[in-house]
Amino acid sequence: MKKLDKYNIYSLSKIIYKTGIMISGNNKSFTKLSEKLILNLQEGYSDDKIKRVLSSELTVTYGLSISNKKIEEITDTIIKWFDL
Repeated sequence: MKKLDKYNIYSLSKIIYKTGIMISGNNKSFTKLSEKLILNLQEGYSDDKIKRVLSSELTVTYGLSISNKKIEEITDTIIKWFDL
């Protein structure tokens, strides 16, 4: 389990950025999303709930339209990272 600190927020932001979902941004673009996801994971959100949060945030906050398959891949990556 990861704690909510600058290092982990930066690490998760970098992981999300490396998925290539937002070419014009940088890893700092995902700081708020990373913070939210870490808090949700700490609260014990299920994989499906994390997937819905991720999909919603990417659509509403970032204006991105990401396929369900890509959302599942990103969610799996995030959960594996969190559980290390």
